[in-house]
Amino acid sequence: MVIPKNFDRSILMSHLHDQFWSQEYYLAANRVRDWKATKGPGWAEDLFRKIDQVDSDLNQEKREALETNASRRLIKSYFRKTQQFCNRGFLERGDLSEHLAMPQRLSMLFEIIEAFEYARKPDYNREMFDFYDNLHQSQLIRPGR
Repeated sequence: MVIPKNFDRSILMSHLHDQFWSQEYYLAANRVRDWKATKGPGWAEDLFRKIDQVDSDLNQEKREALETNASRRLIKSYFRKTQQFCNRGFLERGDLSEHLAMPQRLSMLFEIIEAFEYARKPDYNREMFDFYDNLHQSQLIRPGR
């Protein structure tokens, strides 16, 4: 049996594709979109304000904030992982721009996840966001610019 030249990369792409199209990712994406859509102005800052509240009981609002934050972290980790695989030569930029990080996925990364990062820490590390911005030649709207 002859193993194709890019077999390892193909397996990695398949695994990452399954993660990006998983029910877990879908639910996380819907949760962060819902947070943004229902919280009004200051939605990003509101997440961390609610998480940082010192309450003895875990009310519904704080539980929702904690679940949304977990979704934010999951989505960010997927993008960070694929960026690191690309930077280390396991994936090519085309693997991301054509398959895993198409423009519609990146709009959520910039409009929601990056806004959360800024709200959490205004001097957040922009490396990953800059990487994905450059992946599509800065053609996407990036509120953090």
